[in-house]
Amino acid sequence: MKQRLPITFLLCMLFSAVGCKRGAKLTVINDSEATLNNVVASGEGFTEFLGSIPHGDQRHATIQPAGESSLKLEFDADGKHFSSEPSGYFEASGHYKVTATVSPDFTVTVKDF
Repeated sequence: MKQRLPITFLLCMLFSAVGCKRGAKLTVINDSEATLNNVVASGEGFTEFLGSIPHGDQRHATIQPAGESSLKLEFDADGKHFSSEPSGYFEASGHYKVTATVSPDFTVTVKDF
């Protein structure tokens, strides 16, 4: 019995650590005709630098909001800086999938599932 206790404890710690690594799954889709540069996704308790996204491409990230959050997307394109209003709803649990789509006019649409 005493030998099982350390193993049980280690397994509980391992599963707790894995559970903490969950987060909302983010996909940013570039439907514009330009490359998006310096793309940053942010929200309550997180900031995720996504780099550049060529037109027609997408980037994926796991984000870790601190509680309830919405998504704000910032990027540079065609010599201008763009910043979306916070939109959508998600939490840190692994059950949320968030998709942000940048349109040809550089507006951002956020959908959460």
